[in-house]
Amino acid sequence: MLHEFGENAKNICMQSLYFLIPTFVICLLLCPIFLQARVSFNALENSGVICIYIFKVKIIYFFFSINKNQIELKNEKQTKQKALDFDSPEIVFYNQLMKEIKDKTRLRYLMLNYNIGLSDAFLTSMVCGAINVLVLIFFTSIKNKKPTASLAIYDTCSFNKTVVEIAANLSVSLTLFDLAYSLLNSTIVSKVKAGQNA
Repeated sequence: MLHEFGENAKNICMQSLYFLIPTFVICLLLCPIFLQARVSFNALENSGVICIYIFKVKIIYFFFSINKNQIELKNEKQTKQKALDFDSPEIVFYNQLMKEIKDKTRLRYLMLNYNIGLSDAFLTSMVCGAINVLVLIFFTSIKNKKPTASLAIYDTCSFNKTVVEIAANLSVSLTLFDLAYSLLNSTIVSKVKAGQNA
């Protein structure tokens, strides 16, 4: 009798261990992923840099330039160069991906930097003041939707030279499930749109 009880207890224990696998998968899918993006853009040269990190590990880094209706991409080692139309499947995919994850992410912080100089002190100060007002209005709308986000703006006015440089540092968190769902849905939508345009 005790032997049978021991065997039953062992079987129940082994069956319980099998539940650890789906539990681990569910916890992994619900575990937040921390993404960080850094973007800088020089408006006078129509070029910039984008860098994306996951858990502070760099996964994407490339230079980009805008020429008329095309975006030209180069990787860090300049071994790959690609020109994309604004209506290309890749641009449609990234646009759809941004729409998908916008409401699923938790904004941790957003920092905007800009350096503007128009070779005229009065005009530069007026433009920088107007930009600050617009950015603060934008930050207010973000705070209404994401009250826990940390927002900052750092401005530099160059009164004796012409320069228009903008940079942003963004950090968000989202679950692996939301990321996988957004990637899948964006892929489907971009392929459907590509088929419609063909």
